Amino acid sequence: MSDNLVEEDFSFRLRDRLQNASQYTRIFDQATKSSSEFFTILSRENNVAHPRLGIVIAKRRAKRSVDRNIIKRIIRESFRLNKATLPARDFIVILKRPIKVIKRPNLRLQMETLWKQY
Repeated sequence: MSDNLVEEDFSFRLRDRLQNASQYTRIFDQATKSSSEFFTILSRENNVAHPRLGIVIAKRRAKRSVDRNIIKRIIRESFRLNKATLPARDFIVILKRPIKVIKRPNLRLQMETLWKQY
């Protein structure tokens, strides 16, 4: 296995991200939805050959920026570890309710469960 293949499979690159408002709007307009206690994932097929991720975390759901950043990190890490098994779809992960205390294992487990639905 070459080094490029390893890096390609297990990194989170710019090409793996939704990059502009029109990409988000396209998904919001016609999305397939799945939910857990804290997260909602909206998805839609894309015309690129790999999955892409967008994250929406409102300030009213996580007041402190450090908390929002921790949650984003957990979501990106979960996506990065699962993207090899995901179909060519665009995904938007939305934090749907306020989190007072961040329990990382619980959030990771919820993300893993949601990715398995695809």
